Parts: sequence; C-alpha cells; structure tokens
Amino acid sequence: MSALHVIRTSLAANARAAMTGPSGGPPGRRVYVIIGAVAGIANLMINIIQTGSAVTSADLACMTLALILLMATPLRPIPGVAAYLLLWLVMLALPDAHVTDMMMTKAAFFIFLGRFLRFWTGLAITLVSLLTLLLKIAILAAPIDGVHTFLFFVLMALAFFPTGVLLRTAEAARLADSQRAAARLEDMRLEIAREMHDLVAYSMSQTALRAQRAATDASYPPQVREEFMALESTASDALHELRLLLRTLRQTEPALGRSIETSTGLGHAVTDLGEAIRVISDDIAAAGFEVTYRCLGEAHPSRLQATTLSRVAREMSANIIRHGDPSSPVTVTLGLGPEVLRLVTTNGVGSAVPRLPRSGVGVLGMRERLAAINGTLTTLAEDNAWITTATIPLPTPRTHPTPLEKTA
Repeated sequence: MSALHVIRTSLAANARAAMTGPSGGPPGRRVYVIIGAVAGIANLMINIIQTGSAVTSADLACMTLALILLMATPLRPIPGVAAYLLLWLVMLALPDAHVTDMMMTKAAFFIFLGRFLRFWTGLAITLVSLLTLLLKIAILAAPIDGVHTFLFFVLMALAFFPTGVLLRTAEAARLADSQRAAARLEDMRLEIAREMHDLVAYSMSQTALRAQRAATDASYPPQVREEFMALESTASDALHELRLLLRTLRQTEPALGRSIETSTGLGHAVTDLGEAIRVISDDIAAAGFEVTYRCLGEAHPSRLQATTLSRVAREMSANIIRHGDPSSPVTVTLGLGPEVLRLVTTNGVGSAVPRLPRSGVGVLGMRERLAAINGTLTTLAEDNAWITTATIPLPTPRTHPTPLEKTA
C-alpha cells in the first residue's frame, strides 16, 4: 500500500509540474487573489445594477461561484482552473444562464490561464472554452447576437491570455535572477569560510601551539612562561570562536529558525557580564597598561545584551592596546542599570606608540553590533585622551498600580 501511495504521489507531482511548469508556485499570489476578488465582485455589482431584479438565480449562483473559484485559482491553480472550466460548461448547458454575465470573471480567468499554466496547456483550455461557446451558439442558431458574443470573447482571450503569459515570463525571469544572485552570494560565503579556515585559523592554530610549547619550556623564566600561557589561552579561545563562526558560514540553509547566537554558540559565551568585562580589563593590564575597573549597578541584562556588550568591550580593549599610550592610565567603567547598560573606556593616545595592524572597521563593527539591539556608540577625542561609550537601553520594568484601600 505504501509503494502504491508513493507511486501515486509521484505521478501527481509529475503531472502538476508538466501542467504548471517550474513557476507554478505563484510568487506574490496574494496580488492575484485580490485581482480575482476584484473581478468577481465587479462582475456581480455591474450585472446586478444593469439587470436589477431581472437577474436569475442561476446567473447569481454562477457569478458567486466564479468569484470564489477565481480567488482560489492563484492558491491552487490546477483545481481552480478545472473547477472554473466545469462551471463554464455547466453555465453553457443551463437554458436560463447568460454567458455575458461572466465577462469580467472570464477576463481574469484568461489571465490566470496564461500566468499559472504552461503555454500550450493554457492555450488548449482557452480554445476549449471558446469552442464550447461556439457550439452552444450553433445549437441555438442565434445568428447576429451569438456571433457578436463569440467574437467578443475571442478578443478577450487574445488580449488577456497573452497578458498572463507575459506576467509569467517576467516573474520567472525575476525569480531566475534572484536565484543566480543567491547562488553567487552562497559561493562567496563559502569562499570566505574556506579562506578564513585555510589562512586565519591555520595561523591562530600555529600561534597557540607555539605558545603552548614555549609555556612548558623550562629554559624560560616563570614570568615569561606565564605570558606564553596567557597567549596560548587567548589564541585557543579565539580559535574556538572562529571555528563556531566558520561552521555558521558553511551552513547551506542559514534560515533554520535559529538565531545567530544559537547557531554559532556565541549566545552561551557570556553568563556574567561584570566578570566578562573584568577579564577583558585584566587583558589590557597584561598588555602593560595601568587599568582601573569599576562595575556599578545591579541590573541583569539579557544573554544577547551581555554577549553583544562583551564583544564590543573586546574591540574597545583591542583599540586601546593598538593605539593607547601605556604610560597613561586606562579606566573601564560598567554601569548596570537602572535604565541602560553603559560601558565607558578612557585611555591616553600617544604618537610614539608602536601601532599594530588595524582593520579600519572596528568602530563601524561596534556600532553595527549595538544598533542591532537598539544600542549606540559614541567616541570622543579630548586632550590626548580617547573616550568610548557604548549604551544599551534596558526594558522598562513593569509597574503594578497600588491597589486602592477598601473603605467602609
């Protein structure tokens, strides 16, 4: 039974693909649903206004069903087209129905045939609907009015079916362009991941291994070996986070319903913001700076806020180590609430300080990180001092009104 079900499903899918083609799933289908609704409602209103109480129940039922089927066709093209064609044949068979009452819905139907079906499939259904109308006219032997009606429907088909075909072609071309652009971005993303793995990760691995070997070399003084141990720990941590980022970059489907923090593992890196900033301050002190660290307030930031601010603090510390003057004091102040998280660093800037390689996008990266959670970054240079301030708003605590005392 399961094998028969698989075969039946496969045949149905192949038949659907053969009739609708690769662009059968309508992008922007809501627009076409609205078009079908407008055509159906206008068709009803115009006929009711023109004929008034003379409209028959058969016409009213057919126009109402046409409205419903036109709205359903963009969502389910094959069943919708088949049902509308059946309605058209039933209406032609009814003696009291008038095909002219279906003009506006028929125009939308011709557009949908060109838009949602392959050209030859849509053309065949168009010809069937026209030939059945011609057959009814021939059976009723209506010479002038019937010919005029048939010619009018032919002109509608010539006007609206190609319109649907053009819409289908244009949307298919736009979809192909977006797919090519997405493929190029995917290739670029994978190439970046490969280059970072082959170059940056390799260099960091070598740095960590060499520092590890030097830290165990008894020929170095204990103080030097401690510095090598700190260097090996820093390089190992950075290498771990780089590998997490590379794993995210190499994901073929990034939209898996998971946030960046979860997919990279970075969201779990910071559990205590105050302690994380303290460690960063110790790193600055280990680089030869005199650092004063203060943590004020008792607010509890979210994991995302803590992670973001710790990453910003790392970039701040890197800028201090690169450009700061070791002979000038450094202050790191973390304010935890009550309304905002605020991290302020101050350091001196000296022209004689050796400059390490710089990326040129550090400040921009910090601003982008903070802006993602409605935070801001400000920088100020004054009297050979550099002041950097990162601010993140905290959610306003909910206040409960004091209940009124009952009075006797």
